[in-house]
Amino acid sequence: MGLFKSRGERDLDREVEIRRGVSLLRRTIRDLERNEKGYIEKARRAKQLGDGSQYAFLKQTIKRTASQRLLMERQLLNVETARQLKRQAEAHAQFADAMVAISTGIGAFFGRTDLKKTQQEFLRALDQAQTMEQRMEVFLDMTREAMGQAEPAGAEVVSDEEIDRLVDAAITADESPAIDTEIQKGLHEIRRELGEQ
Repeated sequence: MGLFKSRGERDLDREVEIRRGVSLLRRTIRDLERNEKGYIEKARRAKQLGDGSQYAFLKQTIKRTASQRLLMERQLLNVETARQLKRQAEAHAQFADAMVAISTGIGAFFGRTDLKKTQQEFLRALDQAQTMEQRMEVFLDMTREAMGQAEPAGAEVVSDEEIDRLVDAAITADESPAIDTEIQKGLHEIRRELGEQ
C-alpha cells in the first residue's frame, strides 16, 4: 500500500518523521539535563565525604553528559533550521504552481505567442527554485558533515573548574538550611537565658 502514496501522503509522512525526530531530540535533551543534575548531586555528596576518586569519576561523567547535551541541542537547532528552510522551499513551490495557473490563464486569453513568453518566464522561475533547492541540499550536507566533526578531538566542552563551581554551589545550597537551623537554636538559647535573668 505504501508503494502508491500520493504526493500529499508522502509529504505528511515526511512531516511525521520530522516531528518524531524533533520530539526524540527534545526528550533526550531533557533526560540529559536530569542526569546532569543527578550527577552534580552525587558529586556534591562525594566531595562532602572526601571521596576523591568517586568525585573525579563523577566530574568526568558530568563532563561527558554536558557534551552530549550540547551536541543534541546543536542537532535540534540544525533540524529546526532545516525544517524552516523546507517550509520556505514549499512556499516557493506553491508560488511556482500559482505562476503555472496564471500563465495558463494568460495564454488562454492572449494566444500562443503570449503563452510561449509566459512559459519562458515560468521556466526561468522554476530554474531559480531548483537552484535554491540545490543550495539547501548543499547546506544540509555541510551540516551533516559538521555534526560528525562538531567537537575537535580532546576539546573540553565543560571545564573541571565549571564542574567544581556547580558542585560547590550545590553544597552551599544544601548547607544553608542546616546553618539557619543552628542560628535559630542559638537565638532561642540566648533568649531563654535572657528571660531567666
